[in-house]
Amino acid sequence: MELEAGREIRDALTRARDTVLALSANGEVVRTGADLLRRAQQLAGRLVERGLERATVGVCFRNSAAALEAFIATELVGATRLPVEPSAATAEARAIFAAGGAKAVLTDGHHDDVAEDAEGWTKTALGAATLVHHDASPESAPRWRDRVTVHPGHPLVVYPRAVRGGELFGIPTSYANWRAIIDVNVDLYRSGHYGPAPAGDDCYLTVVQLMHATGMVGSFPFLHLGLPQVFLPRFRADAMVEAVERHRVTTLFAVPGMLSRVADVLGDGRRLRSLRRVLYGGAPVEPAEIARLHQVFGDTLCQLYGRYEAGWPLTVLTAEDHRRPIGERVTGRPIDAIELGIRDGEVVTRSPMVSATFADADGWCGLGDTAVFTEDGYLKLTGRLDGMINTGSFHVYPDEVEAAVLGHPDVSAVRVAGVADARWGETIVAFVVSSNPLLDKTLRDWLRARLAPYKVPAVVHVVDRLPGA
Repeated sequence: MELEAGREIRDALTRARDTVLALSANGEVVRTGADLLRRAQQLAGRLVERGLERATVGVCFRNSAAALEAFIATELVGATRLPVEPSAATAEARAIFAAGGAKAVLTDGHHDDVAEDAEGWTKTALGAATLVHHDASPESAPRWRDRVTVHPGHPLVVYPRAVRGGELFGIPTSYANWRAIIDVNVDLYRSGHYGPAPAGDDCYLTVVQLMHATGMVGSFPFLHLGLPQVFLPRFRADAMVEAVERHRVTTLFAVPGMLSRVADVLGDGRRLRSLRRVLYGGAPVEPAEIARLHQVFGDTLCQLYGRYEAGWPLTVLTAEDHRRPIGERVTGRPIDAIELGIRDGEVVTRSPMVSATFADADGWCGLGDTAVFTEDGYLKLTGRLDGMINTGSFHVYPDEVEAAVLGHPDVSAVRVAGVADARWGETIVAFVVSSNPLLDKTLRDWLRARLAPYKVPAVVHVVDRLPGA
């Protein structure tokens, strides 16, 4: 049985026709439900003109109403969106789009080598035919109102992890998976699992980039709930505080390191009084830091654990849990909508949110995380099976960084590893064998033209031989 692509989001925006649903942090851009739907349908029309129904479309946006419109437009035409972190270097974005088979790219033009031409498709350094769409793009295209059906298993999103030998390692989320994820999160809000049940004055802050878990647990659920959100183009602690206070934000999702920086900015005594739900996750956080954050954010904290291949969230450490001392690093208890267990030391889960690509014949998905359950039923993570490095909200595979480093003419061997970081979970360290003793001072700058900033090692050690060799 086929699904009508984008039906739920179209219906949600129609219901919220006159309600303001999207605002820029500075208040200059305001979109109602009708505005978002109209502009998304116009953008969908541009995609259809190019024959991109059910095709793979690359997207690269900083947080904005325009980003939301682009994400919705791809869904309306039954396409597969291939999002790239907006901080990625142009060369990396181009490699992901090529390896992922993107037939076209939608972007806000923030890359210096992408011409801002909202009137037509352009060939750019991103590789595929590119259409620039930003908050100020004129409304010139006719609205596309037709319907596209897709198989429930057709991918709506392919989340890129790494390009290896020209092949994309990505995590597909199907149209059926996406519906399940949104339904789960809407129910968690309405049931009060994330804190107080939603009210008419609730407002969400999209501060983590939209392509990440924030879209699944906040940005799109708030659209479906008919509630507004504010877009912060990129994270900066003082700007985040200003946005919360200016718009009386009640809900947000952040990685722990972001909350730590906000706590530093607030200092002693100052509080963000409008907040009701501060969801956080994406990186391990020590109990002592959770206790400090609880002093700043109070009973608003709610820790989430999830994986793109299995859905967000899988476990929740509720506000009530945060009221009691947390004596060890735990992620919370499994939510009711899923099955979750431990098999041979590895976390496994089964639910409609699980990507079929990562499921076994019985529907179980292994997450690569090792863990145990505490006596109280909380999940306690103990490690990874594949060496993946968790740098805040980003997951980095050492072999991808190693391949980039080996491209430097002065490097003969490299080993990349993650080291514990109290604020961001882990940071990346590279050990390189090189005859150039000054390479530790120049390699990081060289890598920034080839990798997203979060993949560039924080520390480079020039060594005579690799550790353990």
